[in-house]
Amino acid sequence: MKVISLLVTNFKNDNRVHRMAKSLSLHGFSTTVVAWKKGGVVERENYKGVEVERVIVSADRWRRANLIVGAIQYFEFALRVVSRYRKVDLWHCNDYEAFVIGVLAKITRPKLKLVYDCHELESHRDGKGPFLRFLIRTIEKLFIPWTELLITISPSIKEFYMRTYKLPFVALVRNVPNEMHVVHSDTLREKLGLSENQKIFLYQGMLDKGRGVEMLLDAFDARKDSNAVIVFMGFGPFTGMVESFATRKDNIFFVPAVSYEEIPLYTGSADVGLNSTQPVCLNNLYCLPNKLFEYIHSEIPVLSVPLVDCAALIKEYGVGRIIQSWDVDSINESIDSMIKEDLSFYRENLRAAKKVLNWEVEEQVLISAYKTIPNAGSH
Repeated sequence: MKVISLLVTNFKNDNRVHRMAKSLSLHGFSTTVVAWKKGGVVERENYKGVEVERVIVSADRWRRANLIVGAIQYFEFALRVVSRYRKVDLWHCNDYEAFVIGVLAKITRPKLKLVYDCHELESHRDGKGPFLRFLIRTIEKLFIPWTELLITISPSIKEFYMRTYKLPFVALVRNVPNEMHVVHSDTLREKLGLSENQKIFLYQGMLDKGRGVEMLLDAFDARKDSNAVIVFMGFGPFTGMVESFATRKDNIFFVPAVSYEEIPLYTGSADVGLNSTQPVCLNNLYCLPNKLFEYIHSEIPVLSVPLVDCAALIKEYGVGRIIQSWDVDSINESIDSMIKEDLSFYRENLRAAKKVLNWEVEEQVLISAYKTIPNAGSH
């Protein structure tokens, strides 16, 4: 069975898409990632064992100054993808933008099989206006019945899709990493000049609204000593704000985002991993971010806000604490509690959790789900 894994990006930093495509290929589904050639990437490559083909869009020579130009560029990309790949056996559509193109392809060739992989709860995502949310819900309601399989990333999003669209089955494939070899190092301490007595609380990921960055800055700004320090490691619109705090506070630090391969080295040198995503929408409330699993694989306990699935996972495996109220005082109370704890207490639970929460285990869920697709079980 020939498969394309379609996404409407340039496939430069998408570890989930890469892992899934590689696993499918290794289990008999000949899989090629199809992406958009923009941003200085090559047209064709073999990326870490996965074949990648990127589609050139002529309209990209125009600057995307407004929605009309963006719509023209997307429509051209869609037409080129449909024309080139409509005869492939199955399309694995990553998120709703790719799913729309998959629907267009199926209209032209009804035998085409579609898999819809929802990386987010797009119809309830912060930053999307009411019309776009309505449009996504309408597209999903009309065309999810055309799919062979729906995949998503957290138990709550899975339940949402099953309940909303009355689906008998949705595959839960979490965004877990390959089992990481833990690297207990002093990378951050050496890089930032910190002592052994200072506990390092690590925020890893996008520095953007809805991620709790501002409240974490306020909480560490309010602290009177440097027994606990926070390191922000990432990038995004709030980078300047973080750097501004870091220049005037001796307990706030900024480290630019590192490569995926370097994550264990840096994350493993922190003491506690922070998950501060704010429940400003259902997508955030139901999220199960990959940083949570990266903390676990680096064997550092997690301090998290009480998001539904994050809190459930932390309690189930005993790998951290939950901040019950999102304000400066509650954050600092939780930090003070973890400073006093012997954090090695969590080590055994973290090691047990990473034996279960890894891609080597999770890919079996993906392959089992794929084998429910007609004519795919023999592959």
